Amino acid sequence: MAQKSRIIFRADGNSRIGLGHVVRSLALAAMLREEFECIFAIQAPDENLQQQIKAVCHGSILLPATSPEEDRFVHELSAYVSEEEIVVLDGYHFNTTYQQNLKASGCSLVCIDDIHAYPFVADVVVNMAGGLQAAKYKTAPHTKLLLGPKYALLRPPFLKAAKSESRFSSDKKQKVLLNLGGADPENHTLAIAQELSKNKSITSLEIVVGSAYRHLSELKQFIKQQPACKLHQNLDAEAMAQLMQACPVAVTSASGVAYEYAAIGGILYIKQTAENQAGLYNFLIETGLASPYRDAAIAFDPQHFEEKVKLQRAYFDGKSHERFRSVFRNLQLAQKLKLRDVTSDDLLLLLDWANDPEVRAHSFNPDPITLENHTRWLTSRLQDKAAKLYIAEIATQPAAHIRFEVTQQTATISYLIAKEFRGKGLGHTVLQKGVKKLLGQMPEVRLIEGLVQPDNIASVRAFEKAGFTYGTPDDHYPTAHRFILEMNK
Repeated sequence: MAQKSRIIFRADGNSRIGLGHVVRSLALAAMLREEFECIFAIQAPDENLQQQIKAVCHGSILLPATSPEEDRFVHELSAYVSEEEIVVLDGYHFNTTYQQNLKASGCSLVCIDDIHAYPFVADVVVNMAGGLQAAKYKTAPHTKLLLGPKYALLRPPFLKAAKSESRFSSDKKQKVLLNLGGADPENHTLAIAQELSKNKSITSLEIVVGSAYRHLSELKQFIKQQPACKLHQNLDAEAMAQLMQACPVAVTSASGVAYEYAAIGGILYIKQTAENQAGLYNFLIETGLASPYRDAAIAFDPQHFEEKVKLQRAYFDGKSHERFRSVFRNLQLAQKLKLRDVTSDDLLLLLDWANDPEVRAHSFNPDPITLENHTRWLTSRLQDKAAKLYIAEIATQPAAHIRFEVTQQTATISYLIAKEFRGKGLGHTVLQKGVKKLLGQMPEVRLIEGLVQPDNIASVRAFEKAGFTYGTPDDHYPTAHRFILEMNK
């Protein structure tokens, strides 16, 4: 059996910053663990948090306590990361400098974010809040943005529930779920529980807190006086999903737990309890997926329940795990892509690729290439020291071809992707690795250029993502896009 590629998840969680970063990182790990080796790196987790990590991931890295203000913080993962790993960051202290340090190792980098507070150099940025415009982000040219509830970081029971039917049944009665997050440092849980206890239409208030909740004794004291209140602590995903399914109404923070309840389906009231929840709060309110929580104004209405569930099903289809697996598979392919020099043994392979109908359609000369002409061309290119030709392979399987013609420190680039590897986001990786290999062999090159037909959208995007900029048009092909990449002197 082939060894699985490794993903290192990096997030922290405690009573001060909450558990949201860890919970959603573990949700992503649960989606990917069957195909990847998932390792969780964290500072100072409590015992309960370690058990949650152990239940999902294949291993953990317990990092020494280091504050973001310390110089060594940005290097905390250096000993664990190489070009073989994919790293997932979830936390606001993993800023641009931290990301740049990781990217220097050659790893693939994914960032989970919800505040777009600084530039990103990651390969992928995930923000599951809906209604967000890509323009909010400053990113590297190659960065892929995954925005909205299509990329909801939901744990397995909630993905499953999103694809099932949810109805307002009589056995649910007037049960309300209350969950303001795993930590709730400001103790909104108690304040809202006190308000809801005055609503006599509620027959059962199901209160959920996590391991980082610091106000437990105060909450328990209140619950003793309230027979309608029931306390739940440290529920796993399965138990939480079952409890949500039993409650036709929920009051939650505008966080991942709100998405989990919306995936289950029901009447949802939300409260923004932290600044970083603004995006999710606005999206859920503006779309009608949830209503703002105000002073225990809870209504039990079967028709309203059905309307909310129907709307929620339109946004949460239970397929985000499939989308994430596709993204990470493509990152894995890009990591495994290696370049080798073209040899005469590649004659027929290159001819077959060159005569592919799609390749010819985007070529400046669309006529088919004969074996005789191709043989003559390849022989001359292999003998020309100013020509560099490479085959890109993934696990020894030919996947792409890239070549450079060098004249007076300027290299003209041409490339193609094999049919079976198209649509996997490999174009910019082939370009970047091709440029790196060329400069290793010909460091005197100062400018690299490439011409692309305007209708070749995939190739245009590949050059953009690889960091090329638009240059002045070529005299011979004035309608083509001319991409350039200048080397630092």
